[in-house]
Amino acid sequence: MKDESERNLEQFARNTFNQPFALTNYLCHVSKKNKFLYVETPKVACTSVKRVLQEAELGESIKYENPGDVHNRELSPLMRPSDELATFGRSLVGSEYFRFCFVRNPFTRVLSCYLDKMVKVEYERRRLAPKLGFDPDVVPTFLEFLEAVSKQSESEYDIHWAPQTYLLRPNRVHYSFVGRFELFGSHFEMLCMRLGIRGAERVSSSWHATNAYGKVERYFDTQCVDLVCEIYESDFRNFGYGWSPEII
Repeated sequence: MKDESERNLEQFARNTFNQPFALTNYLCHVSKKNKFLYVETPKVACTSVKRVLQEAELGESIKYENPGDVHNRELSPLMRPSDELATFGRSLVGSEYFRFCFVRNPFTRVLSCYLDKMVKVEYERRRLAPKLGFDPDVVPTFLEFLEAVSKQSESEYDIHWAPQTYLLRPNRVHYSFVGRFELFGSHFEMLCMRLGIRGAERVSSSWHATNAYGKVERYFDTQCVDLVCEIYESDFRNFGYGWSPEII
């Protein structure tokens, strides 16, 4: 039987993210071995990060048949919150666990999402386009994509285009480290050194890579800039990114 402290930790863990628990259960990765909590952000190098963390947990290399298997929580050696809610609660407080996440400029993150999920991968477009009211056989323009996202409520967002503030809850979770995608190489190396794990040197370009950084000028007109600033206002405010895509 759980004691009162465990029940309090469980309730605290559920309340902290203030989002459907299934989402929290997917985004949060706990290591009792290496004492960390990683809260992932889709479209922010999460494939690379999870592979290194999973291999560190097992102490050996992992060979997945499909690159997407790294996202399968059933296969991951890292704990989900539901595995031990009380442990998850403990990982959110104090200094025993090192809590970290990575964030990305909203302009390049949403463009990368559009290129990957609506343009590059037909399977993903067929899966996600209906969520925005689009015909899955037709590629929407970037402006049409942003306009559709802007009409969604918080609960309707897909995790790939949901604001990072909604996913990470930076005003509720006291992160030990917030890494930046724009400085990913050096920031991930520092993180691995802090955790005492290896693997940063083996991180390569993600299979999801869309080179969004090099396509900003082509896709962003005034309307698109205004929509991104509106949709991701909380991210610009909470993570210190500039409100213009001119210098990223």
